[in-house]
Amino acid sequence: MITALSVNIPEKSEGFKRLTNRLRRDKVEVCVSRARGVSLRHITYTSYSGEVRLDRADNLIGAQRSQLLCSEKLVFPLRSGYRRFSSSSFSSRLCSNMALEVLRACPSAAALRCGMFDPHALAADWLLRSLACCINPIVVTDNNEIYSLARERALEELGASITLTKSRTELESCDFLLAPSGIREPLCLHPGVIVLTAGKPSAPIGGEIYYHYNFRMPNGFDTIKPAELSEEYFCSALYTLGAQYELGSIVPLSCSGQYCSQTVKSLAMLLDNRAKKAYNK
Repeated sequence: MITALSVNIPEKSEGFKRLTNRLRRDKVEVCVSRARGVSLRHITYTSYSGEVRLDRADNLIGAQRSQLLCSEKLVFPLRSGYRRFSSSSFSSRLCSNMALEVLRACPSAAALRCGMFDPHALAADWLLRSLACCINPIVVTDNNEIYSLARERALEELGASITLTKSRTELESCDFLLAPSGIREPLCLHPGVIVLTAGKPSAPIGGEIYYHYNFRMPNGFDTIKPAELSEEYFCSALYTLGAQYELGSIVPLSCSGQYCSQTVKSLAMLLDNRAKKAYNK
């Protein structure tokens, strides 16, 4: 069972009502709902004093305290044992799925210099699927063992070559870059490179960066999702904690960054135009 915690602090009142609220005891409500084989225990804590006493909900939360679904605005005390659930696995799948669809939709994909920045080797399976669209992709990783196996398979089964390296500078020549595990270090990239990554980069990089994914959540899950949680965050919990692995096949409708958004079709057209311009120079 997945557990979500919502905190409700009523607006401050004046006069007698304010005094009455200060005397009222905090309220803890529990609602268990189910959808598509997933059970969600939603705990709503209403604080009339403005303080949140987690000990009043501790028995209800139990062992789920270390992986609670809640708003990112909710901050837990240090050493309390409470942790907000966080995982990039689902976002990485969304990112990888969209990147593959973009390559499939781009007529000039074979002319693009494609790259992967995957230090922890999370998307070796994506690399093998992408070889039907791109030629000699560059893979920058710190885990050569997994990608070495992928490179051997690519050569033996498809006759395809892969450039495997630890050097970040190899990414400077890329037109299209996939970073499925996020970007947490500075990267020197070509100003015109299109980057799809999981989560907003925490370090400066060049290029056009897209890191938020819009998708259609399967019917049913919307009826149990707490209102303050985003669809991507909620589905991340369903995928990771609820074993709803079919969510990993979702292809986003669009992606966005700091300045604009793109669909699979618009990104494919953008890359196609750039590939043609580079070829005609």
